[in-house]
Amino acid sequence: MVRESRREKIDRFGLGDWWPRPEQAAAGALDHLPADQWPMLAGKWLAAGFDSPLLCQLAELQVPGRDTGPSARSRAGGWMAPRGVVVSGKAGAGIPARFAAMRQALDLMPEVLRSIGFDPAPADEAFVARCQSALDVVRHDLDITGYGQYRMRAHFGGWPATVYATLPDGSYWGGGQGMSREEEGSGLLCSAADSVSATLKEIPEIEWPVCAVHGGHPGSIWDGEEPVGLIKKVAWWRCTNTGHLLAPVGQLTADLAKTL
Repeated sequence: MVRESRREKIDRFGLGDWWPRPEQAAAGALDHLPADQWPMLAGKWLAAGFDSPLLCQLAELQVPGRDTGPSARSRAGGWMAPRGVVVSGKAGAGIPARFAAMRQALDLMPEVLRSIGFDPAPADEAFVARCQSALDVVRHDLDITGYGQYRMRAHFGGWPATVYATLPDGSYWGGGQGMSREEEGSGLLCSAADSVSATLKEIPEIEWPVCAVHGGHPGSIWDGEEPVGLIKKVAWWRCTNTGHLLAPVGQLTADLAKTL
């Protein structure tokens, strides 16, 4: 019999028989528990004897059901992000009610933990610096293809700690996975490259990088293969048309990718 992982149990049964205790949540156990399940989690904490007005508020938060229409299936976004652009860390107008409720849960949870005596894991400056170092590797590829004006910086997109590649004006795309605390090395570089490509695609509406052989025009958005992948522990750029390998992230050349 194959045993299910905790994540599989969460996905199948909600919180199931396992749920993070407040001290675990404060230490980072919520990084991969969708925010739409946090009100249920708050209810379990109440039942376990923890209590505060903020905890009750979170437990009573109503999160509308998932959007399963065609637009939701067309692009698999991150669970914590609205479908759209985030500017300067603030969600834009017209966010669906579900995502507005999830944002409210994200805002509430750190204060909930403090209200019951647990200090949530702080934004780690060393983690942000690691993310910026990964973005600096991707910057080489931006420069070599003529997109050097897009100077990406590491920016916290909310709690629990997730960092996104962010444009100088503060805008970023929060619909992807971003960079998370447990990532390091080539895995972090892969996430950094994906976040850069996604931010360019969703905000300036530029397809980047574009394969010199099979790619179309950078302004013609192609929903084909993912632009980056982790292959044998190396982050590689891939042709979004055919999926073939272009170059390791940080080693793109003008011969391999279309340039301005």
